[in-house]
Amino acid sequence: MIKEDFNSLAQSLVNLFYPLVECSLLDRNGNILEIFNSFSSIKEDQQCDLKDFLVEEILSEFLTTGKNVRSLLYPFYKDKKIVSYLRVRYDLTHFKNLQDQLNFLIQPASNCQTQSGTDSWKQQIDQSIQVYLSENKISLQAMAAKQKRELISQLKSKSLFDFKESSAYVASKLQISRATVYNHLKTTTNFGKVHVHQVDAFTNTKFGGNPAGVVLDADDLDEITMRKIARELNLSETAFVLPSEKAAFKMRYFTPTGHEITFCGHSTVGALYMIAKEKRFGIEKEGLYPFKVETLCGVLNMEAKIENHDAIKVAYEAPSIHLKQASISHNEVAEAGGFDEHLINRAFPVMYEKTNKDLFVVANSLDALKKIECDPKTFAQFSKAHDIVALCVFCPETFDQENQFHMRCFAPLVGISEDPFTGSVLGGLTAYIESFELLPKDSNHFQVEQGHFIERPGVVRVEFAKKGKTYQAKIFAQAVHCFSTEINLI
Repeated sequence: MIKEDFNSLAQSLVNLFYPLVECSLLDRNGNILEIFNSFSSIKEDQQCDLKDFLVEEILSEFLTTGKNVRSLLYPFYKDKKIVSYLRVRYDLTHFKNLQDQLNFLIQPASNCQTQSGTDSWKQQIDQSIQVYLSENKISLQAMAAKQKRELISQLKSKSLFDFKESSAYVASKLQISRATVYNHLKTTTNFGKVHVHQVDAFTNTKFGGNPAGVVLDADDLDEITMRKIARELNLSETAFVLPSEKAAFKMRYFTPTGHEITFCGHSTVGALYMIAKEKRFGIEKEGLYPFKVETLCGVLNMEAKIENHDAIKVAYEAPSIHLKQASISHNEVAEAGGFDEHLINRAFPVMYEKTNKDLFVVANSLDALKKIECDPKTFAQFSKAHDIVALCVFCPETFDQENQFHMRCFAPLVGISEDPFTGSVLGGLTAYIESFELLPKDSNHFQVEQGHFIERPGVVRVEFAKKGKTYQAKIFAQAVHCFSTEINLI
């Protein structure tokens, strides 16, 4: 068969069984060439992992859109070698509706009985919920997200999601959105697998800013597994989203070396972006969605905003800012980093921010900043001795005239030689900039850029206020979804 024949076959199947069937033409590696009657526009739903299939055997899938489908894969051969595949997926929801309609047409006299049968699945759901609450000795209002997901898994095992309105009915009973039900069902379907996402944070251009790892469904992951996932992704930080008893959800952050840090700006941006993209935690349409988020440095205010055409912007409140002059000289910093002391401006003191354990120095110019290189081995030892996570070197000179500052950050103690963009230092940077009057008087915002010297440029806007001796900073950022995949845990 030639490509035109494959297309004709797929189109004929769709025409014959529309809207029950979707057909996809794939190359020999499983990459999609063309889709007919697509069940979902979401990339993750369209992808085909050949490892999941046994040829001509049925695979069950649950799509993000809520569709429960069965998939079959047929190979096409040329000279006894597979050259492409035809994937056929049929929608069980449509088949269930078709069966109900046939029953109504064939047995109109028993319509009341059919209605009673339709109601029976509701009764089974109600009964299952009551049994679960009784066994766990909790009320519906006291159920945690993990328990709701466990209950949804039990309902799925009893085939109670095979009915058209069952997901909406369960959502109303558990007081959650249908999107949340679908996400829990998708997690259940992929038991033993962890969905991970890579997001480029602090940029609106792919391959810019700082790549962050994100795991949205970390409820059942222990700390050892989270460390292993962060090591496997090998990104500067990975954020894990978990349930919280004191906020909408909780975030934990791990580096490739297995260190857990109190807060990470770019993986926070990545996690908020993916929460908005996947419409978690009540996000449904355009608008601003504020959240209280638990971290190791306290409960912080964060938000996600969905604009026209699903454009996503996020913001977060910087952790409490405690900036003080460090008992470290300019010479000691330069010697530990292995760079020329004359590259930094001695007119401005070395400052230390206690919450995130960051050290700040000012470079003489953008050109001087370019020449600064930080020796990973010697500065890691220095950082350990002085309880430093990151060294931030910045100057009031930029590549883009719309920005006010350029910075570089080095954190070799936690496995990061140079960070492309560092969100956690922005609170301390704000206090430093305001304290030493590096902005025009009465200014309450600035933009800072980073990453240009390692070809990952990014930028953020910071709005701040000072009340007495206390600083408050809010960081506004964008991000770009790079890819999503799965890690098999078993």
